[in-house]
Amino acid sequence: MFAEDLLREVRRDGFAPPSVARYLKRVSGRIVRTLSDEPELVRSVAATSFLLFAVEFGGALLLAWAFGRHVAIPYLVWSSVVLLLASIWILVHIGLGHGTVRGRLPAAGLPLRRIPVPVALTLLRLVTVPAIVLLIREREWVTVVWLFTAGALTDVLDGFVARALKMESQIGSVLDPVVDVFFNVCVFAALAAVRILPWWVAALMLARYALLALGTCYLYLFHGPVRIQPTGFGKLTGVLTSVLVGLVMLQYAYWSEAVRGRLLEVFDVGLGVLGVATILQVLVIGIANKKDLERDIALAEALSKGEAADPRVVSGKVVGDVRWPRG
Repeated sequence: MFAEDLLREVRRDGFAPPSVARYLKRVSGRIVRTLSDEPELVRSVAATSFLLFAVEFGGALLLAWAFGRHVAIPYLVWSSVVLLLASIWILVHIGLGHGTVRGRLPAAGLPLRRIPVPVALTLLRLVTVPAIVLLIREREWVTVVWLFTAGALTDVLDGFVARALKMESQIGSVLDPVVDVFFNVCVFAALAAVRILPWWVAALMLARYALLALGTCYLYLFHGPVRIQPTGFGKLTGVLTSVLVGLVMLQYAYWSEAVRGRLLEVFDVGLGVLGVATILQVLVIGIANKKDLERDIALAEALSKGEAADPRVVSGKVVGDVRWPRG
C-alpha cells in the first residue's frame, strides 16, 4: 500500500525530510511506470468509472423526480467526487491489482487485465453514500432504509462473488474495508447531525473507526506491512451495528411514535455498548500486533546477522484483526 520496499529506507533514516522527499519521488516514478505498463487495466478503471457515473446520473434523475433538484444536484456532485477519488486511489495502487486465490497468485501469476466485479460492487456501495446522507438530512426514512439495506447487501455480495468466482484481489481486500469505514462514518455523522442518534453514541463509533484507520496506518508506516484479517468478534459486532442502525432508521420509516418512544433509547445504549467494546478490541489488538511485529523484526535482524534467535518468535502469527505477512 505504501511501497514497502521503498518505505524501509525511510524508516531506517527516521523519516528525515530528505529521505521522505526521495521516497515520494521514487513512488511517483513507480506509479507513472506502472500505469504505462498496464494500459488495459487503466482502461478498465476508466470504463468502470464511466459505467458507475451513468448509474449515478440515473439515480440523480430519480432523486430529482421524487424529492427535487435540491437533493439530486448535490448527490450528483458529491457522488462524482467520491467516485473520482476512488478511481484515482485505484490507479495509484494499481500495483496491488494482482488476482489472488485464497491469498496466492494464480498459477500463471499474471496481473489483472480489468477491474474485478467485486471491486465494482464495492464502488457501487461507495456512490450510494452521498444519497443516504442527503436523504437522512431530508428525513426521507423509507428511501433511506432501502438504500442502507442495499449498501449492506453489496458489502456481503462483493465478498461472496469474489470467493465464488475466484476474483479475490489485493485491491479489493484493501478497498473494501476503506469503503466500509467511509460508509459507516458518514451514516453515523449524518444521524447525529439530525439528532436521531445522540452525539455520544456517534462519537464512540467514530472513535472506533478513527482508531482502526489511523492505527493501521501508524503500524504500517512506522513498523512494517500489515494485512487486515477480520476476526469473528469483529464480524459479529459489525453485523450487530448494521442491524441496530437499520432498526433505528426503520422505526422512523414504519413504526408508530409510541413504539419509537419506548425503544429508541434501547438502541442508543446498545450502539454505545458496541462502540465501547469495539474500541477496546481495536486497542488490545493494536498493542498485541505492535509487540508481535517488534519480535518479528528482532528475529529478522538476528537471522540476517547469523545470530541465534529466540525460538518462541514465530513470524506471521495471526493476532486479531491484523495478520503480519510471512517471510
